[in-house]
Amino acid sequence: MGIRRIRVEVEDDRGNRYTFSITRPIGREKITQFIELVEMMSGPLEAGVLPESTSASKSKFEKIMEVIREKYPLNWFTSSEIQLAYEEKFREPISLSTVSTYLSRYFDKGLLVREGPPNMFRYRLKAGPFLEGVKS
Repeated sequence: MGIRRIRVEVEDDRGNRYTFSITRPIGREKITQFIELVEMMSGPLEAGVLPESTSASKSKFEKIMEVIREKYPLNWFTSSEIQLAYEEKFREPISLSTVSTYLSRYFDKGLLVREGPPNMFRYRLKAGPFLEGVKS
């Protein structure tokens, strides 16, 4: 039959106690919303208490940019390389056509530089203020 309801009590550092109930259907989205609510109320939870929360709530569009900024902050890359890095980091499949579409949108927005023939595009982050703090 499975779990019908989860009840969680949280106490913040000021002694305030909160009780939350999550009812069926219990899924990743509800758990993610709960974690975000707790973090907003009392700051981030201790590492190891709950699984990483924010990757489930991010869109593929945001996740791809995260991969680019982490793995290729200054280097050229292809859509195939981003596909592999994405699947490795987030442990979820993504089609090459989806990656290519998003890279094209980043290029259209001026976030990426692109070169090469259409069937062999290479991309690189465009130099700008959004690169501040990136280690070289």
